[in-house]
Amino acid sequence: MWRIIERYLAGWLLAAACTLSAAQGQPPVAASAVADAGPRLTISAAAHERSWTRAALLADPRLAPVRIDDDNFKRRMTVSAIPMAVLFAGLSISPGATATLVASDGYISHMPMALLIARRPDAPRAYLAVENPAAPWPPLEGHDIGPFRLVWTLPTGAARGAGTPINQSYWTYSIERIEAIASPAERFPAIRPAADMPAHGAVMRGFAVFERACFSCHSLNGAGDSHLGPDLNVPFNPVEYLGDARLARYIRNPQSLRWWRNARMPGIDRATVSDAQLRDLLAYLHHMAGRKIPAPPLPGG
Repeated sequence: MWRIIERYLAGWLLAAACTLSAAQGQPPVAASAVADAGPRLTISAAAHERSWTRAALLADPRLAPVRIDDDNFKRRMTVSAIPMAVLFAGLSISPGATATLVASDGYISHMPMALLIARRPDAPRAYLAVENPAAPWPPLEGHDIGPFRLVWTLPTGAARGAGTPINQSYWTYSIERIEAIASPAERFPAIRPAADMPAHGAVMRGFAVFERACFSCHSLNGAGDSHLGPDLNVPFNPVEYLGDARLARYIRNPQSLRWWRNARMPGIDRATVSDAQLRDLLAYLHHMAGRKIPAPPLPGG
């Protein structure tokens, strides 16, 4: 009984504090400091950090309905969201910085910071969608994707896959943290191709595809933020044990090559990685197969 009473009082105090903060015009970071209970979003740039609870964001007067062509659910939806540019306003962001978005399931996406905070009418616009627990989002392939996710609106007349840089890999969900930091290539030298590779050749083009579409779940040469999937170079590169044709098939539809019930890797469609980009990715993997580092020791052995 006392636990029930404590939970009720904690929830009432949080809601009251968030309402008062919004009424007084305080920024959401002040409201988020009131209580640590519940989901929390943190953003950081340089030495500065901001943090919000879901309750604080739901009470934020800048939250508004946004109509999107939802790439998570593949249909048009209206979500409650705040522009990413607003959340990062006033923070010092280095030119060329990368936005690294960390999800609760270990997925980590990387994208240009300039794209995430763009405000131009002719550019895609990024928003943080906030799930209301009273009206939760439907599960996605059996998984909860709340309470924070990245959604996009496109310029008038633009369509996904028609020259826009926004694709499936940029619709990150279950976000816990967003950091404006150096690019993966700067932070992890072990994933870089050889320095003498032509800047606009297939290997370097494939490296860009790898950073965008593969590095969110996989490491390479033991380097990377995420380890949801296996390392893609040690002890063997998948081009070595699958070959190009089978690996290409696996990337498009993992379950078509080897089926397992609890698989998490999604198929990567042609709007996200075109056939030409897939060939470039294979060129990068072949190149990196010749640039291995020793496999790290297994835990406990």
